Amino acid sequence: MMKFQGQLSNFAPVVVFTFNRPSHLKRCVDSLLLNKESELTDFWFFVDGPRNSVDKTKIDEIIQILNEYRNVINLRIINSEKNLGLEKSIITGLNTVFEKSARVIIIEDDLVASPYFLEYCNFGLDKYEIDQRVASLHGFSYGFNKPEKNPYFFRGADCWGWATWKDRWQLFEADSNKLISQIRGNRLKRKFDLDGVYPYFNMLIRQSRGEVNSWAIRWHASMFLANKLTLYPNQTLINNDGADGSGTHAGQSKSFNSKLADRPIDFLNIEVKESKRARRKLKSFLRKHYSIRHKYSPLRIGYGLKRRLF
Repeated sequence: MMKFQGQLSNFAPVVVFTFNRPSHLKRCVDSLLLNKESELTDFWFFVDGPRNSVDKTKIDEIIQILNEYRNVINLRIINSEKNLGLEKSIITGLNTVFEKSARVIIIEDDLVASPYFLEYCNFGLDKYEIDQRVASLHGFSYGFNKPEKNPYFFRGADCWGWATWKDRWQLFEADSNKLISQIRGNRLKRKFDLDGVYPYFNMLIRQSRGEVNSWAIRWHASMFLANKLTLYPNQTLINNDGADGSGTHAGQSKSFNSKLADRPIDFLNIEVKESKRARRKLKSFLRKHYSIRHKYSPLRIGYGLKRRLF
């Protein structure tokens, strides 16, 4: 078995994006501290600025919480004076960290990680660093009725607890219209929409019109068009703790939560190509559980119609 053994050659920094939910942030950080790699990991916390006095009070509490972790982990806090919003916070934050590091692990404050999340990300970043077919590693895995035996690849990229390299991030295309033109020009709309199961292309159009504000759909489209793959674990390493009614656009749902992995992810026998079997399972799973009208669907939660309090 190819499992993590001892210290890796280069632990990637962890970048955490947070805003005005201190209790969510604390759960997120506490879950990361259960990862043995956390003691040797640099943490960057990007704290978005307030929109009002209520936000200011909560952000002050967040700064206080983060300062309490200084004796436990190596961290730096980047606190914005004005409210940037999630999109700008993510993009500018990653560009900042990539000036210092060639690889990063990214997590948002409403995610809870398995004790094996950082191991998975660091091992995968080492394993696939020079393999240009791979765009990123993703921590969340859908709760298929019968889980895959091994981790699996999907074309494109994702946004719930992920890791990537600087050279892949440099392929990110911020212009939605360019992405739309390329998808149309290459006749990839149906494939981009999971063979018609999910309207990701429509999400991209809405982004171009300013009707939604999502960096994630453009990240996915950028990697999809570059024909790059993202690795998903066969047991989920991430649960979303944010769809609990506390977000500006979110209601309450635990639809995506499943038991977090309680053992290392096995990297044995992973073919670097999109898994047709996992893709079929995903389409079946989405058809059965989450229509495009469902307000807790992956499209809405994962690609920005919901986005958290930014």
